[in-house]
Amino acid sequence: MRRWKDKNELEKTVAVGIHGAPELRPEEKRRYLGSFRERVIQAVTFEQLRTKAGLQVMVEALQDPRGVELLIHDAARGTAMPLIAEARRRGVDFTIVSNPDFVGEVAAALVAADAVDIPELYAEE
Repeated sequence: MRRWKDKNELEKTVAVGIHGAPELRPEEKRRYLGSFRERVIQAVTFEQLRTKAGLQVMVEALQDPRGVELLIHDAARGTAMPLIAEARRRGVDFTIVSNPDFVGEVAAALVAADAVDIPELYAEE
């Protein structure tokens, strides 16, 4: 099979029609609820979200002016209600995402529009 850059326009169009557009770093996006790691300001796991400390970390993260969207895994919707209320209060959009291809334990993530330099997320501790 020929590499993408070696294909002519017709072959690229047919490939996109059959398989969909090529995706950049799909494994990373499946781990962080559809967003790139470089855009995540803060994230918590399902277990952390059930604790007071985990909720507090996310509430504090919602104060970050770079945050544009709170992503919540469908399985954590009930547990994340306090975060949804706080996001609404602060004017931050939120999205409940559901995809059977998601991997890992990330239950909620606050993301920025552009890349941010966050060396370690709460979910990675």
